[in-house]
Amino acid sequence: MSRHNEIIYEVVAALAAANGTDPGSLEYTLADYVDPTMIERVVASNTATELSFQVPGHEVTVTADAEVFIDGISYRTGRRSPISTSERSVDGNREMPDQRQLQRFFTNLPCTVYQSRNEAGWPIEFISGNCHELTGYEPNAFIIGGVNFGFDLIHPDDCDRVDAAVDAAIESESPFSVMYRLQTADGVEKNVIEIGMPLFDGSEPLSIVGAIVDLTDMNQEQAQAVSSLEQANPHK
Repeated sequence: MSRHNEIIYEVVAALAAANGTDPGSLEYTLADYVDPTMIERVVASNTATELSFQVPGHEVTVTADAEVFIDGISYRTGRRSPISTSERSVDGNREMPDQRQLQRFFTNLPCTVYQSRNEAGWPIEFISGNCHELTGYEPNAFIIGGVNFGFDLIHPDDCDRVDAAVDAAIESESPFSVMYRLQTADGVEKNVIEIGMPLFDGSEPLSIVGAIVDLTDMNQEQAQAVSSLEQANPHK
C-alpha cells in the first residue's frame, strides 16, 4: 500500500480510535464528508500544508507529514495512546512547533504571508490563514483547490508589471516590492503591496516567499510610507 493510499486508512483508524471502536464499526464513510483524493493530495504535496474537515463529533486535520489529528490530538500507528500537539518532538527530545502553531503565528501578522513555486501564476505552497480576510479564499483553495494567485487574483492590467518585478528580482537575486490591484473572490478590488524574494537551489530559482499588505484601511501617512517603499524598488 502506498503512503498516499495508506493515509486514508490511517484517518479512518484514527476516527475509530477516537470513538473507542474499530474501523468497521464507524456509522459513516469518510467520503461522505471529504473527497479522499484531497487527503492524498496533501500527503503527496511535499509542502508544509494541511487539510482540515469535519465529521460527526470530530474535527480532523491531516498534515503533509501524514499525521492525523482528531480534535487536536495526534493519532499515530503503533502508539498505545494518542499524543497531543504539545508533545510532538524531534528524536524524542527537543519540542518543535507544529504546522498549526506556525499557521496561528502567521495569521496574527498584519499581512498575508506566502510561499509559491516559481512557475506560471505562482502556485501557492503555503499561505497564512488570514488570506481569507484579504482574498475571500481559504488557504486550502490555493493549495489543493485550484485557485491560482497570479491568474485568478492579480488584476489583468497589472500582471505584466508584477511579472517584471519578480523576474528582475530573480535575475538580480534580490528582494522586490510591487503595488497592484487584487481581485477578491467576491469581486472586490483592493490595492495591495507585495514584498518578497526568490529562493534558490544553487542557481535555480525554486520558490518565491513574501508578504502581501492590504492598503485599503491605511491612513494617508501609512500609505505614503508604503508608496515610498515601492518607489524605491528599481524594478517596477
